Amino acid sequence: MNTDIAAQKALDRLAKVGFDLLAEQERILAVVWTFESQVVNLGFARYFSSTAGNMASYSPIAFRSIGAPQKAEIAANANKVFGAGGPPGDRKTRRELVHAFNDAAKSTLDTLERAYYDSPEDVDELLELYLNKIR
Repeated sequence: MNTDIAAQKALDRLAKVGFDLLAEQERILAVVWTFESQVVNLGFARYFSSTAGNMASYSPIAFRSIGAPQKAEIAANANKVFGAGGPPGDRKTRRELVHAFNDAAKSTLDTLERAYYDSPEDVDELLELYLNKIR
C-alpha cells in the first residue's frame, strides 16, 4: 500500500471514529499528513484554527515516530506558543487564542514556518519508510 492510500484510509477512519479510537499507525499517518498539508499550504495560524489543529499536541510524537526529529521540534515549539499546556483541544477556544496572538507569537510562528519549509526531512519518504518498517 502506498503512503497516499494509507494516509487517506487513516483520515477516513479519523472522520468515522475519531482520534481516540484510531490505532497508533493511523494516528501517526493522520497527524503527519494533515500537519504537513496544512502548515505547508496555509501556515501555522490556519493549521491551529482548523479541525486539524485538534491533533496538534500529538504532532511532535508523530514526527518522532517516523524519524523526523527536526520537524518534531518545530511542531513542539509551535505548540508552545499557546503556553505550557500547548494548544487547547477545543477548536473554538484555540481559534480565539490564535486571533488574539500578539506580534511576538505571530513572529515566532512565522520563523517556525520558515524552519519547517527549510527542513531537509522529507515527510513523504519518511512516511514510506515508516510504513515499510511496520508491515
